[in-house]
Amino acid sequence: MIQNRALAIGDAIPTEQELGQSFRVSRITVRRAIDELVREGHLVTRRGKGTFVAQAKIERTMTRMNSFSAATTEEGHRPGSRLLALRHEKAESEVAQALQIERGQWIWVVERLRLVDEEPLGVSEVYLNLSSELYLTPAELEQEGSLWTILEKKGVALVKSDETIQAVLAGDKHAELLGIETGTPLLLIEGIVYTEQGRPVEYHRTFNRGDRYKYSVQLTR
Repeated sequence: MIQNRALAIGDAIPTEQELGQSFRVSRITVRRAIDELVREGHLVTRRGKGTFVAQAKIERTMTRMNSFSAATTEEGHRPGSRLLALRHEKAESEVAQALQIERGQWIWVVERLRLVDEEPLGVSEVYLNLSSELYLTPAELEQEGSLWTILEKKGVALVKSDETIQAVLAGDKHAELLGIETGTPLLLIEGIVYTEQGRPVEYHRTFNRGDRYKYSVQLTR
């Protein structure tokens, strides 16, 4: 049904009983097939509403540094962002440790809602240890989009990033921003970005929808 386009993205699939009658198979067989399609990301189940045809996942390779804007464009989609917060605050312990600075040192914090083809798919939290003479404005973030491009224009060249990915559950804040239910699986990407001199300048946390992203890494020996 999906392949021959009888069902479009977002459509509800027929009930297990209806599918069983159409294909002349048992409800157990239908249930197993639906579970497999959900695991593969072709279908999504919404509690109390039913099972629906899912959007295709965005596959992102992790072989080189790339900004969200550049990576999304290369994948054939239109990137977008909505600035949630831009502030100057004192670093808490976790952020200070990541940036190798003293707790309480002043840093920049940039929080943005990440959009792909105008659909909210991620929430980005970036913590920056910049020189005192450097500052950020909402206008340049809205206009340029890519934070890395802004930093490069200010003379901050970023050359290396250490990244980790883990599964987490959406809290109330992220669920509301992403239009999903609290407790929905998310992919948390944490990274520390370094300059040519090996100084950590950026620590980031990005919470991406687990049903819309797939990451791949090529390994060789």
